[in-house]
Amino acid sequence: MKEIHNAERKKRSETFAGDVVRSVAGYRHTSYGLLGVSIALGVSVGLCVVLFRLVMRTAEDGFGSLFLSATASLPGGRFLFPLLTALGGLGVGILGQTIFKHGHEEGMHGLVVAIKERAGKMHWISSLKAVVGAALTIGSGGGGGKEGPVILLGSSVGSALGQLAKLKPDALRTLCAAGAAAAISGIFNAPLAGIIFAVEAIYGEIVMGPFISVVVASVLSTAVRRLLIADQTVIDFSGFIAPSPEGYVFIGLVGLSCGFVSYYYLRSYHAIHRWFSIGAAKLPKVLRPMIGGLAAGCIATALPTMLEMSYRPVSDAIAGRYGLAIALASFLVKPISNAVTLSSGGSGGTFAPSIKAGAMWGLAVSLLCAGFMPALAPGLLAVACAAAVLAGTWRIPLTAAVLLTEATQNFEILLPLLFATVLSVFVVGKIRSAPSFNPLETKD
Repeated sequence: MKEIHNAERKKRSETFAGDVVRSVAGYRHTSYGLLGVSIALGVSVGLCVVLFRLVMRTAEDGFGSLFLSATASLPGGRFLFPLLTALGGLGVGILGQTIFKHGHEEGMHGLVVAIKERAGKMHWISSLKAVVGAALTIGSGGGGGKEGPVILLGSSVGSALGQLAKLKPDALRTLCAAGAAAAISGIFNAPLAGIIFAVEAIYGEIVMGPFISVVVASVLSTAVRRLLIADQTVIDFSGFIAPSPEGYVFIGLVGLSCGFVSYYYLRSYHAIHRWFSIGAAKLPKVLRPMIGGLAAGCIATALPTMLEMSYRPVSDAIAGRYGLAIALASFLVKPISNAVTLSSGGSGGTFAPSIKAGAMWGLAVSLLCAGFMPALAPGLLAVACAAAVLAGTWRIPLTAAVLLTEATQNFEILLPLLFATVLSVFVVGKIRSAPSFNPLETKD
């Protein structure tokens, strides 16, 4: 009797479990199912951002220790730094021709291709390639930004969760975009900027279904980051005095100038990119990232502000810790360093480099115009130009203004930043030959 009773209880338990599974599966293709996966995505991407930061710090410490131990006893050891970046590039080249030999999605353009042409399906190897490539490229001193690999990491996590839940293509596309937005939110501690980024650079419009997933994933990713990482301010800018009417006139003029700086950045970047791609075409693919790393290392040796290991140079520019020569050289050279790194096969993005170029331009303007400039908060022009050049190179005025506002945790600067960003985008938009980093733009 006891055995019969146990068998009946087991049967009822299995029936109940089956009913639960079928009930949950019935909601899988509804908005409830997508919301549930979006919640899981936000938490997952937040954890991935924290892990990515840990991997990057470990790589930077490892390459730094290697450099110090190799040069401690040598006079002029700092001039051996290009060998370190070349070593990182060689590692990228070897992995690219072995473990990561078969092509997978790269950066924002790869994300857009996955959404439009592959029904939102991205291979998990994309995220691993992004993390490892960034650790070797940026950790060794390359000129790419951290946000590019993180965007790919977030979108591939979204795609993986959607495929695991066996969701339909439209849901997969939504999760790819939500993962990218959550990644921006997590890396910059900027949930609003991540949400707006999805609208300006992925969808091009607000679509309510996907928008809900983007908001949920972005907010939860930032919440996880804030829970696990103590430092909340990505870029330092504490002081602020509301600009006078004359001050807004000057900010507007500087915003217009940032449109031309953005055009210079884009044209220089693409020219170097084409030149390097053509020049390196005959080289073995395994050696191309090494050559790019060597070139980026030479640039960083002469101008250390080109390093992308942290956002400290941007904070220092806002604080006015550089002279005019370094500020001018930095904004002129940054697109070259950025292009050499990425065109050779290194991993990285263009977000942070554009921000740095803008901050350096703002500092240079502050130093050049200090004699007749109206009273403005110290550093305001630098942070406004940082946002304006990011806006101009990507055509994302709202994202850029909100991102720098949230990254500095100084919400009173939003209006001056918006004023500068829209004027920068206005100028770039009037230049017919201006390209863009935004994949939604069709200009070449």
